[in-house]
Amino acid sequence: MAIAGGYRPHTLRVDLGTGSIERQPLPDEEVLRRYVGSTGLGLYLLLRDAPPRAAATDPDAPLIFMVGPLTGTPAVNSSDWTTICYNLLIPYSAGIGHGHGFWGAYLKLAGHEGLYFTGAAENPVYLWIDDDHVELRDASHLWGLDTRETERRLKIELGDEVNISVASIGPAGEAGLPGAMVKADRNHGSGKGSPGAVMGSKNLKAIAVRGTGVVPLADATGVVSAAAEWEENLFLGGLGQDAPSALGLQNGGITRNYHDRLGIPMRVAAKNMTDPAWGTEFARKYVEACARWRITSRPSYNCKIECAYDVEITDGPMSGFVGSPCGGAENMEGSCAIIGVDDPATVVVMTDFFDAMGLESGQFGTILGAMYEAFADGILTLEDTDGLDLTWGNWESAMELVRKAIRKEGIGVKLANGVKAMPEALGREKGLEEQMRSKVLDIKGEGVVMHDHRQFWSVFFGEIISGAGPAIQGQGIDLARRPDLGYPEATPDIPQNQNEAVSKVDAVRETQYAKMFCDSLGVCNFGMQGVPESLRLSSECLARAVGWDDFDSEEALVVGERVTNLMRLVYGRRGFRKEDELDVSAKHLEPPPTGPSAGQSIAPYLPAMVDEYYRQMGWDIDTGMPTGGTLERLGMTEFLAGTSGVIS
Repeated sequence: MAIAGGYRPHTLRVDLGTGSIERQPLPDEEVLRRYVGSTGLGLYLLLRDAPPRAAATDPDAPLIFMVGPLTGTPAVNSSDWTTICYNLLIPYSAGIGHGHGFWGAYLKLAGHEGLYFTGAAENPVYLWIDDDHVELRDASHLWGLDTRETERRLKIELGDEVNISVASIGPAGEAGLPGAMVKADRNHGSGKGSPGAVMGSKNLKAIAVRGTGVVPLADATGVVSAAAEWEENLFLGGLGQDAPSALGLQNGGITRNYHDRLGIPMRVAAKNMTDPAWGTEFARKYVEACARWRITSRPSYNCKIECAYDVEITDGPMSGFVGSPCGGAENMEGSCAIIGVDDPATVVVMTDFFDAMGLESGQFGTILGAMYEAFADGILTLEDTDGLDLTWGNWESAMELVRKAIRKEGIGVKLANGVKAMPEALGREKGLEEQMRSKVLDIKGEGVVMHDHRQFWSVFFGEIISGAGPAIQGQGIDLARRPDLGYPEATPDIPQNQNEAVSKVDAVRETQYAKMFCDSLGVCNFGMQGVPESLRLSSECLARAVGWDDFDSEEALVVGERVTNLMRLVYGRRGFRKEDELDVSAKHLEPPPTGPSAGQSIAPYLPAMVDEYYRQMGWDIDTGMPTGGTLERLGMTEFLAGTSGVIS
C-alpha cells in the first residue's frame, strides 16, 4: 500500500473455530478514501465479506473491531475504536458501537488497523496482541468473571499492569443478553448492537493489547498544527444547553454540570419517562453529592476533555466504594433514573454494577423501566416477579433481575430476549400482553437512547432514522449548535405544523453526515459536537496524516453520506421494509406530560419527515433504499446491485 501515513497495512483475520490468524491487507487507496476507516471501513468489510443473511450470533457472522486513520495520532481525542456486527435485536440492521480509553490506540500502535473474528472457539479463549506477536490463549479460568476482574487478572497474568489495555465481556456477554457490551479500561465500552453477546457466542472472553510503535504520518508537523488549533476551539462558549459538549463534560464535568447539561426539564429518562420533574431533581442531587466526594478524571488516549472519571463515595453506608463511569449520563439513567432510584451513592453503585456485568443499561434499563411502571400500575404483582418488590426506587430488586436474566433463572428467562419480546413473555399467561406492551420504550425492537428527547424533535427523529438501531447519529440543532456546519445557535423550537416539522430534516441529515465522518476517523464525537471549525480541522488532520492534501470539509461530508448509505445497504440485503422505519413503541410517541412540548407529539408528522429524509438522501420513497443514481453519484458502483439485497 502506497499511502504515506495514517493507516496500518492490515487487519487481523481470526477464525476462532480453527484458531488461524492471518494478516489481511487493507483495501486499495480508492476504497479507503471513499470510506476512510473505523465505522465506514468496517461497514464496507461487513458488506463485502459477511454472509448477507447470517444471524448475529451465527459462527460465520463476523465481529469486527476497527480503528481509524487518526486513532493513536496527535489529533484531538484520538482514542475511538468501533465494533461492527449484525444487530442482535434488529435483524435487518448492523450493530455499531464505539469505545474509548486506550484500547484502540494500543491496537493501532501495535501495527493493526482492525480485527475480524469469525467462527466460535470450542472453549473460552482470549486474544493476546503484543505488537507483531498475536496468539489465542485459553480463557477458561476467566469465564464467569466480571469485566473489572477480567481486566485485573489478565494484566497480572501478562506481567504488565501499566501498558496493556484489555477489552472484555462480562457475564452478560457470556449469557448472550441483548445489550451486552465490550468493556475496556474500566470506564469505557461499546454496547450498541449488543457486540458483547456476539463476542460471547464465539467463546471469546477478552482481547489484550500492548502496542509500542508509532503511527506513521505523512506530515506530522501539519497534523500537530491542525490539532493545536482544534484543541484551542474545544472549550469556546458558555455553559448551558448551547455549549459544546467538550465544555460541559471536561474533567469529569458531568459531576459539576449535570444539572445544566442533562438536567434540562424533560431530558432525564425519569421513571420510565413518566415524571420529568423528578428527573431534574435526580440530576441536582447527583451534582450536589459529587461536590462532597472525591472525583478523579480518567482521560482516554490523547483526550483533552477527560469526561470519564472515577468517583469515590466518602460518606454514608457506601463510603469507600469507587465507581468508574464514562462521561455521559445514559448509564446512570438506564440503571437508576428509569426505575426511580435517586440516591446518588446508589446511582454510583448500580451504574458500576451494570458496567461490571458488561451490560448497557440503556438496553436492559428499558426492560426494568417497563416492569417497574407496570408494577406501580398493578399490572404486575409479586406473583409475577418471583417475589421481587418493583416499587419505584428499589434498586436491590433491579440488581437481582439482572442476575436472574444472566443466569436464565425464573423470571430472568422471560427477560433474556430483549425489550420487545418481554411483554409477551411476561403477560401471555394472564392475558396482560397488551398492557405490558403499553409500558415499553423501544425503537425498531431495541431499547432507546437513554435520554428523553420528546421535546427535541430533531434529536428524536435522528434517533429513529439512525442507520444502526437507536443512536444519536444525526441530532440536528435542537439540542446543540453546529457552527462548523453553519448553525451558530441551537434552535429548540417545537413545530406547530407539518411544514415546520419537515423543516428539521435537513439539519438532521447534515449532522448525520458529520457524525458518520467523525465515527470513521477514530476520534471522539465530543471533540466535534458544537466545536467551531471542527469539521475543517479534523479534515485537515486527516489530509496531513494520510497525505491526501486536497481532502477538505466538503469531501468529509460526502464520506459521511457514503457511510450513511452503507448502513442502508445492510438494511436492503437483510430484509428491511419501509414500515420498519416507523417501528416505534406507542409509549415513546406519547406527548410529554409537562415542559415546553407538553401535549405535543411528533407522531403525526413522522411519515412526512421520513419521506422528506428519503428525498434528501436520494432514496426510493417506497422502499427506503438508495437509488442507482445516488450510488453512482457517490462512487459506490460496486454496490449497485445492493439495492435489491445482492452485492455485485
